Amino acid sequence: MPIFIKLKNKDRIKLFNLLKEKINVSWDIFYPTLNISRTMFYNYLSGRYNLPRTIFVKIEKIVGIKIKHYEQIKQDRYSKKEIMEPKINNSFAEILGVLNGDGHVSNFKYEICVVLNSKEKDYYFYLKNLFEKTFGTTFTLFKEPTKIKLRIYSMNISNILTKKYGLPKGNKLGRLKIPKQVFSSRNLLISYIRGLFDTDGSFYIRRKKDPVIEISSADPRFLKEVKNALISLNFNVIKGSNKLVIYRKDDIINFYKLIKPANSKHLKKYQNYLNSSALVV
Repeated sequence: MPIFIKLKNKDRIKLFNLLKEKINVSWDIFYPTLNISRTMFYNYLSGRYNLPRTIFVKIEKIVGIKIKHYEQIKQDRYSKKEIMEPKINNSFAEILGVLNGDGHVSNFKYEICVVLNSKEKDYYFYLKNLFEKTFGTTFTLFKEPTKIKLRIYSMNISNILTKKYGLPKGNKLGRLKIPKQVFSSRNLLISYIRGLFDTDGSFYIRRKKDPVIEISSADPRFLKEVKNALISLNFNVIKGSNKLVIYRKDDIINFYKLIKPANSKHLKKYQNYLNSSALVV
């Protein structure tokens, strides 16, 4: 089991202040040399988490001093976060749809993340609130030039998602499926489709006038399962090689009324279509 170093506050502050003087670069340039995430580095810097001994020794070597008084603690590197295990309800069913869309349960460090376009900030905050209320713990924001990641490292959540609800860990291709618990009620299935559509779906206009709802996936077996789910909700669906399509206008109207997408990019495009068409809702 890995060994972590618990420092007194004054020693931790002294160590990191001396480190800053020695490296003479920003923390954002330095922390990648430790092979850890930005979030984890700042958790160590603030004292929220104890320092792994390997990192502690490396920093001591850079700084050129020895901290004499500290406590060595054996703990699982990926300790179980205190979370609230969710019951299968509408919010959790929506989360399962999100994770089967643009989400990911990693083989590495028990990471659970959702990747969004950087323009989807409104939806990011919607998801952050949804995940945090459902699991009773904090999810963090990680920004990249064109992407936003909502993520957490949690052994508990990873195990719940993969072992209890069958979400794939690592590569999703060929392993996706709608969790069987979602089929226990119509409302759960509706919520699941909302999460899936909000992340892997799109709304657009073809031939300058005809609206289209599309859900894409590289997994044909999963697409077939989603198609059957949509048919059970009374939608007419056409399946392509890597997408499902809804063309009928009355189905599209009903889709927005029943599924109630939460991603503002879908809502704005649909509202623009309604405003520019002669369609009477």
